Amino acid sequence: MSDNKEPRGGDQFSDKADELINKGKKLADKAEDFINETANQVRESDAFVKASGFFGKVSDFLDQKSEEFNSGEMGAKFETLKEQTEGQVTDIIKKVRVAGLKIGDAVDEQIENLKGKKDKAG
Repeated sequence: MSDNKEPRGGDQFSDKADELINKGKKLADKAEDFINETANQVRESDAFVKASGFFGKVSDFLDQKSEEFNSGEMGAKFETLKEQTEGQVTDIIKKVRVAGLKIGDAVDEQIENLKGKKDKAG
């Protein structure tokens, strides 16, 4: 008689397993539908459209800059900037050198004046 009860118990377990699997499938289908519906709502929203446009513009800008860099345009711009900067630095160094000489001359002059006063006092 115990042999007769085991198949029934196995059938009940199998039925429960099938029921749980079906519930899991239904839940997964509902989740998928919810995700798809939410994704569609997001895609249709103004924020998504604006963000997509913004990211498209950023992508285009980066592509353009990458092409400029790879084509040598950016290298030429860097070279021009380097030359301009070198010219400005050279001018600044000349001005600092001239100012340094003027300050040195003024200091020498003051030292000579002080020596002259010292000699006159003596």
